[in-house]
Amino acid sequence: METYPVDLEASQIVRWLIEEQRRGTLQLKVTATCSYAVEAFEKADLEQIGEEVEDLNDILAIGTLEVSPPAPKNGWVLRIRVEDRIGPRLPEDEDAPEGEEELDLQTFEADFIVPERGTAEVSLEAEDAHAKASFTKFLNHMLRNEHKK
Repeated sequence: METYPVDLEASQIVRWLIEEQRRGTLQLKVTATCSYAVEAFEKADLEQIGEEVEDLNDILAIGTLEVSPPAPKNGWVLRIRVEDRIGPRLPEDEDAPEGEEELDLQTFEADFIVPERGTAEVSLEAEDAHAKASFTKFLNHMLRNEHKK
């Protein structure tokens, strides 16, 4: 599979999918998940925070939304990945939940499609030129905000 950047706001994609779902016309496979990652702060970051604790960690919430056609023959996956730093954590704080938690579209939007918070990356994975053309047709409907009746 080849990966391509998609020049479309994550919020526009999610709103379009929610509207399709509301109308009962969503004919795509949609999977949304949330996971957490614990990262060590860089020494310079610790100095900027003003903490003396060297084992202070940073927690990232990672939201992933995958959209694909119901039939795998089309061979593409639209992926939105959002990383949101949710703050520092001391060693004695509660651990971040392990594994992935499934979310519905509305929860994904509420938790990860928030203005001026998090970093969203939108990409397409396509098996071949035919799959990319199939995605482009779908993308055009989204760009024009067209919905099936």
